[in-house]
Amino acid sequence: MPYYDHVVVGGGVAGMTVAMILAMKGSQVTIIESFPFLSPTVRGFRRKGVLFDTGLHYVGGLGDGHPLDVYFKHLGISDLIQKKAYNPNGFDRFIFEETEASYDIPCGFNKLTSRFTNWFPNEGKAIERYFTAIQQALDASPFLNFSMDFDLESAIHNDTTTLEDFLACITENEELKTLLCYQNLLYGVPPAEVLLITHALVAGSYYMSAHTVEGGGNALVKAYEKRLKKLGVDCFCGNRVESIQISDTREVEGVTLSTGKKLSTRSCIWTAHPHGLIKATPDSAFRPAFKKRLATLEDTTSALMLFGISEHPISSLNGRNIFLWPGGSFDDNLNGRSDQGESIIYLSSAYDKKSKKTAITAIMPQPYGPYAQWKDSERSKRPTDYIEYKKTALEKFKQEVFRRAPELQESVEFVDGATPLTLRDYCATPTGSLYGLQHSVSQFNPAPITKVTGLTLAGQGIVAPGILGAIISAYLTCGILVGHDHLHKELRQYA
Repeated sequence: MPYYDHVVVGGGVAGMTVAMILAMKGSQVTIIESFPFLSPTVRGFRRKGVLFDTGLHYVGGLGDGHPLDVYFKHLGISDLIQKKAYNPNGFDRFIFEETEASYDIPCGFNKLTSRFTNWFPNEGKAIERYFTAIQQALDASPFLNFSMDFDLESAIHNDTTTLEDFLACITENEELKTLLCYQNLLYGVPPAEVLLITHALVAGSYYMSAHTVEGGGNALVKAYEKRLKKLGVDCFCGNRVESIQISDTREVEGVTLSTGKKLSTRSCIWTAHPHGLIKATPDSAFRPAFKKRLATLEDTTSALMLFGISEHPISSLNGRNIFLWPGGSFDDNLNGRSDQGESIIYLSSAYDKKSKKTAITAIMPQPYGPYAQWKDSERSKRPTDYIEYKKTALEKFKQEVFRRAPELQESVEFVDGATPLTLRDYCATPTGSLYGLQHSVSQFNPAPITKVTGLTLAGQGIVAPGILGAIISAYLTCGILVGHDHLHKELRQYA
């Protein structure tokens, strides 16, 4: 039976990062990924020769010396990718469709404070308080501020102030409030439910800097794969962990794969969705209360996605994304309760060097509920009634995009789309969630350490959503295994 120092379950960004860190420390590591290849969500796909990104449209904090840049340098993949900056004077354009007011969000806290004050001259104090709070949150995190000495206590955020409560304390201007919290669309939790600190860690990274990677998520995954191969990490793709063997003394002893192959190990790092732990572990592994908590954890909502091709770049999407906001509430939008005509639409584009064409992606929040009737169907083997339902939903979405962004109608051909059922299979989340578990004031997500010796957790559901959140979770868990101070000192060398 093959022995590994660590078995990593899940080959997404968190899993690949965990495997890389541990292999860099000289451990024998393997990744188990149920999909035929690593990181299917971030990797993207091609249609008609054009590359489409599904999991990497843009990232925050990749500017020189910024947190994601430091992590990539430490992992040894910085030289394997080419980062491409979004427009620093307006990486996001937020449009209030009812009033046609349009706001270009710049990078840099000084520029942000100045521009917001110009837009809302009577709200200077509120604006300063907001951006000061975001900066303070970033500075207080040892996973984002490497100049501070590592202190695990400082990494645990106990502030229970919600974003909505904080904004209510500083301003009554509803348009300003909306503009200060629109990034909740990047983590899927409305202002009334998300902690201010969670919002700060996500939104703050984009306020620092906004980038993409040349070649998109596919290029990033290839960089990971190249580094993993060099480090000698074994990857079992097209396999899933059928069970984790746990001794009578509650210690990990090994794992069994869906193929029947058994691996011996004393350390299993679970980066897949936490729901899967219940099935993969013996009944005696966890107390009933913990298993119930895992089973009832709620995900963020899913989405409809459209993928289009333009023969030429779209000027309004050059170096920026567009958010079309028809009004209403973030709660209704993010829980999929808004009709398509009343739902926010996110638009992004990416130039594909190989085809010399521009890929356009449109995203709209959508609940999983209507698609649950086909939950037992398999990818590429969907029944006819689902195919017709999908076709109708995507056609309605396409017409909505063209109605609200008419400049796209003459230049964009939509060639494919995804529903919550599609995202369920590619994101490996029970309800097709884009961002995994909710990080909300009403939900207590699992910690990295479990009651089983040798079983730890990582992934965006543990710390924060997105690529940066997944990577931070990997460093948090690996710090438990190999020493936080040691990793922090290494990271500081690249800051």
